[in-house]
Amino acid sequence: MARIPIADMFSLTDKTAIITGATQPLAAEMSRAMAEAGADIVAIISPWDPPEEELEELIRLTGRSLRVYRADVGNIPALRACFSNIWKESVEPDILLNFSTINQRGTVEEMTDDSIDLIFAVNLKGAYVAAQEFGSRLLHLRRPGKIINFASLTAHLPMTHVSAYAAAKAGVVQMTRAMSNDYSKTAMTSSLTNTYPEMDQYITGRTPAGRWATSYDFRGVIVFLSTPASDFITGTTIVVDGGLMDAWGW
Repeated sequence: MARIPIADMFSLTDKTAIITGATQPLAAEMSRAMAEAGADIVAIISPWDPPEEELEELIRLTGRSLRVYRADVGNIPALRACFSNIWKESVEPDILLNFSTINQRGTVEEMTDDSIDLIFAVNLKGAYVAAQEFGSRLLHLRRPGKIINFASLTAHLPMTHVSAYAAAKAGVVQMTRAMSNDYSKTAMTSSLTNTYPEMDQYITGRTPAGRWATSYDFRGVIVFLSTPASDFITGTTIVVDGGLMDAWGW
């Protein structure tokens, strides 16, 4: 194997990253980090996502390009059509960041069929189909790439009023493991604390770092997972939680 200089191992120069939910605050900061590392950004924005103006400014400052596509990630025909349009415009993909997410909190009894369907469609089925479309394109182009799926601590820790969301995100974790086996042969906080202020003390009191994660805490791990530095990592879950899960004995 040829030796890659360490600076190049952490570079995304001339790479293209497709990011679902890219204008959501956390995803926007990760998009910016990937652009700062050299990647051009292709954003898929759903109707509930913030507008793209702030993301456009963030990417413009890095000198990289941004293309914006619109599709409801939970509407599978629309999502597939969106990827078809991306491929028709000759985008050559290198990285997929499956970030798009939506949640509706409530007790088990309060969750309606519509809420359950929406949460599963966006967080699990939409992520599956995006990875499927991306992976199929890489295979067609005979091109290597990276798929990074964004889950949640609710996939690992028992929390209240998030049963459907937790089930969907746990599915994302197992989906990542299973997909990695196939492909290796050929990765919302402020509204929660505003609505449930008791959660702030509950979480920070149990987190060794003594605070919630910020968008800046995810920049390094996303760049790492996107670059050649992580080429021998596959199907694993990397937890960015300030020590919360270890403190709970997980």
